[in-house]
Amino acid sequence: MAPDTGSSELDVRDEAFHAPEPHDQWSDSHYLGGADARSGLVFYARIGARPNEGVVEGALGVWLPPTRPGLPPRFLLAFARDPAPAELPSAPVAAGALTFTCDLPLERWTIAVDGGARLWARAEDLGEHPAAHQEVHVTGELRFSGWVPPFEFESGLTSAVAGRHYEQPGSITGELTVNGERFPIDGAGLRDHSWGVRDWQGVPHWRWMGMLVDPDHFLLVNNVGLESGAEVVGGCLMLGGELAPIVTGRTEGTQRDFVAHATDALGRTATLRGAAISVAPLRQRRDERLTIVHEGLTRLEWLGHESFGISEWLEQT
Repeated sequence: MAPDTGSSELDVRDEAFHAPEPHDQWSDSHYLGGADARSGLVFYARIGARPNEGVVEGALGVWLPPTRPGLPPRFLLAFARDPAPAELPSAPVAAGALTFTCDLPLERWTIAVDGGARLWARAEDLGEHPAAHQEVHVTGELRFSGWVPPFEFESGLTSAVAGRHYEQPGSITGELTVNGERFPIDGAGLRDHSWGVRDWQGVPHWRWMGMLVDPDHFLLVNNVGLESGAEVVGGCLMLGGELAPIVTGRTEGTQRDFVAHATDALGRTATLRGAAISVAPLRQRRDERLTIVHEGLTRLEWLGHESFGISEWLEQT
């Protein structure tokens, strides 16, 4: 059962970049995030084109296992800003160290990695000690295979952030190599493609979290703040092979220790517990306004299962 959002059906052309609309902050973004539950390696990779501002950005963030027990996860960040291609719909999905290749539309993708990066002893040092990093080289290949067809659902976001948006959970295999140190990956991840106006300062706050167990059991939850002070809820619940949108819910606590309650359109309830153990504060600055997106390596619990994943909490400063 696919969530009914009233939007048009996806087709293979939606997998490519889209023709831009005139708004200066119009953006087209491809994202893949995932985790290897056995090793604790967690990553996200994003390529975002902002053609009306003349740029396409590539970002790879990786929480690497600690060098020895008792130490925090290391954090690797590769970021680049390249000139935007003249014809966006026919352009490759690539920037900096990242290249996203669609092997089979709406099903399989490969992410190739090759470039320079910075490595911190812990993710929090990105904000507290930004100069305390090591220059490294990262290479690798990540292969994504969707569990279900991509779907759209009510995300809670306003038109200020990506008017069109679909997601797809699936399996991820591959390997990353950092200065000769190899990190095999065999786990689960979430692919996301969104396009439309992306005004990072247009939302007071948001909270994104979720857990992927298997093709028949996954949960995605988001809480998005409104200018009025209210909050809307979105996401979806796959339970026993039946998928439905989240319609109500709330999240208690902080990113370091939270409980997310959700109810879907079928009346089913879910409770996700999470604790971010390593948080990277990523900054988005525009017109002297600063937005911080806290990307957190998060320990998750749901349905008696435990795993690692990413929680994302955005705040305006």
